[in-house]
Amino acid sequence: MRRISIRQFTYLFAILGIVTVCSCTSSGIEQYDKLEKKELAKGTRVDSLFLGISFGMTSKTFFGHCWELNKKGIISDGSNNTMVLYKIDSALKFPATMNFYPDFIDNKVAHMRVNFQYNAWAPWNKAQWADSLLPDVLQLYKKWYPGGNDFIGLTDKEKRTIYVKVDGNRRITLGKFDDMVVKADYSDLLVEEKLKKQDGIK
Repeated sequence: MRRISIRQFTYLFAILGIVTVCSCTSSGIEQYDKLEKKELAKGTRVDSLFLGISFGMTSKTFFGHCWELNKKGIISDGSNNTMVLYKIDSALKFPATMNFYPDFIDNKVAHMRVNFQYNAWAPWNKAQWADSLLPDVLQLYKKWYPGGNDFIGLTDKEKRTIYVKVDGNRRITLGKFDDMVVKADYSDLLVEEKLKKQDGIK
């Protein structure tokens, strides 16, 4: 069995958020492909993510920045002390938490994984399930990222929908992970292109 290199694994993990596109309608795939090619052809870098974090940050800069945010009480330790937690008290319909952590490639932020969850989620509290959270997060993201292209909704044969926004080299993907969690994935498309060339992934 052929082993996958660390670069290949990171690349494959980075595009998990967009894999659903493969089972979506051909028109949706074509719309996304055209948008990605158009944005990459511009040669414009869009590196800003959130809370002052950006693609290209070194690990030292990222941890130093988070340390300062932590001292100010803006963030704290997240899930299992393996992620960073940011509380969203009023921007969504109900109080929620945002857990995030980046993937570093060549010691720089190249991908960001984010989990959203309503604080009062419970099996019997359907109003705070991910089905309701996803459209709320989508509206929040439209406020956080008002410029550039709109989010594209892509639905597969099983009626699952993800939302994708591409501006320059930055791709943001939103989707329901399970009944509790909505995931957001940020990917640097220029890094993905570089990894594909290095590892022969087509």
